[in-house]
Amino acid sequence: MAEYLSVPWEKVIIDPENKISSKYFALVEPLSIGVHAIARAEVTDSDFVLIAGCGMIGIGALARAVATGAKVIAMDLDDQKLALAKRLGAAYTVNTMTENVHNCLQKITNQNGPDVVIEAVGVPSTYQIAVNEAAFTGRVVCLGFAKTEIALETKHFVQKELDIRGSRNASSDDFRVAMEYMKKGIYPVDELISGIYKPEEAQTVMENWSANPGKVFKLIIEF
Repeated sequence: MAEYLSVPWEKVIIDPENKISSKYFALVEPLSIGVHAIARAEVTDSDFVLIAGCGMIGIGALARAVATGAKVIAMDLDDQKLALAKRLGAAYTVNTMTENVHNCLQKITNQNGPDVVIEAVGVPSTYQIAVNEAAFTGRVVCLGFAKTEIALETKHFVQKELDIRGSRNASSDDFRVAMEYMKKGIYPVDELISGIYKPEEAQTVMENWSANPGKVFKLIIEF
């Protein structure tokens, strides 16, 4: 927490048109992580792409996948997040609490399964869905950090010839892509900011977030 920071100049990405406010700049980094995951998955316009988890990172991946022309399936247990995913261009939504995920995905993909699965939750059930439901020769990109060990059917890796790829952080180009989306008004930026708080409120805010993380996109501490 300092008024000035010394950083390498080549690491600084600016908005020369000054179209993004400092408040909205806080969204660029998390959104760029989703953008990077789509690059890692080598998504094309002929792919069915399952976004498992429509939180902050998943929404970035979803918007980028939609922009490539892919047929995007949004999966979450929160209907509000699924409604937002639909507005951002998801062709299909699946609620894991109320629908049979396997049956839904088979129907949507003509019994093939999604070509790409972006795992953006980090819990055993979504990792298992990603591996079990991916199409033959599909690509599974893992973003979520699981806090426990996860048992997976390793035969799927071999029999379905899956590519399992990790994705973390983002490149400079991914940051620029996220910034351009924000300038075009593609992201519903105000909906992605769950609240702006003062430093003295941080402890309470973080405790509330920890108790109910599924309802939070991005929290901002304003100095």
